[in-house]
Amino acid sequence: MQCCGYRGHLTPSNEFLHILLVSPERDNDRRLKGPITIMLKTILLGVVALIGVALLAFVLIGRERSWEMIAGPADGGQHDFTDGKRSPTANDALACSPGLCTEPDFTIAPVNEAPADVIEQLSQRLAATDPRSRRVDDGTNPAKARFVTYSALMRFPDVIHLEAVTMADGRTGVMAYSRAQLGKSDFGKNRARLEALFAQP
Repeated sequence: MQCCGYRGHLTPSNEFLHILLVSPERDNDRRLKGPITIMLKTILLGVVALIGVALLAFVLIGRERSWEMIAGPADGGQHDFTDGKRSPTANDALACSPGLCTEPDFTIAPVNEAPADVIEQLSQRLAATDPRSRRVDDGTNPAKARFVTYSALMRFPDVIHLEAVTMADGRTGVMAYSRAQLGKSDFGKNRARLEALFAQP
């Protein structure tokens, strides 16, 4: 007669199964999986919460203001066209009349109007073609202008610099620089913006 709890004779296969079922290593695995699962769930919930807070901030504060809080003001002052400095990544575009800057992406034909008149015309054209742009310089130098504009959906900021100078032959040359504040690539949007700005009407 076999009493309760008495296993009797175990065949090799049954003995192996019994070892697997009551193995201390398997018990340890079970004990470890619980805390690991809880930790992973906690991390996931934390990430979801952070994303939720970020989205809420974008809604309450506004997309443009949110980017300014994250990356600082988009406007960093007038671009110096004489030093040839550009963005180290592919997120900008440079256009100049011949001889006014180094390695422009495309050239701008000189014009006969005075520098101040050229900048005023370009400013009006930019405002008409890009309703999200706004002028940010103080206007003390009528031959220079600076604008900040934003992408349609996420409101990523770009800065546009315009400057006009009198050339040696008496005509007016123009320099234009457009750069994205965020990201390493603008997918050609800054160049397209300048090309549209200087396209013949």
